Amino acid sequence: MTSRELNLSLITLMPEIKSLYNEVISWQEGDDTGSHVVFEDVLVPYIINCQKEHNELGLFRCFDVVEKILSLNDEYAEEVVELSVLESLLFEKNLKNDLTKYMSEKTKALFDEVRRGWRM
Repeated sequence: MTSRELNLSLITLMPEIKSLYNEVISWQEGDDTGSHVVFEDVLVPYIINCQKEHNELGLFRCFDVVEKILSLNDEYAEEVVELSVLESLLFEKNLKNDLTKYMSEKTKALFDEVRRGWRM
């Protein structure tokens, strides 16, 4: 899977973040912007904002999308989720609650693997 394909999959699955996505990619390489950048600069802030606003439906929605992306069984997509979403969330100081209650099976397993890797 290419960055472009993964980015467009994200926007197709979550059209509500399209304006933030457009802001991020507009000064970079458009839809070809690296997915690590897109997911860390678009999806992660959206997740943090949902948590800040106590938007549980939004959090379930975000992690449902992450689960669908992981279900693609694509090595690049998994790497992006692992490093640019889950690892970023692991070190995010503004998160007050455990997000695992919003995660489905594959996402939670990968998040646990990330935590074990950082011994947390």
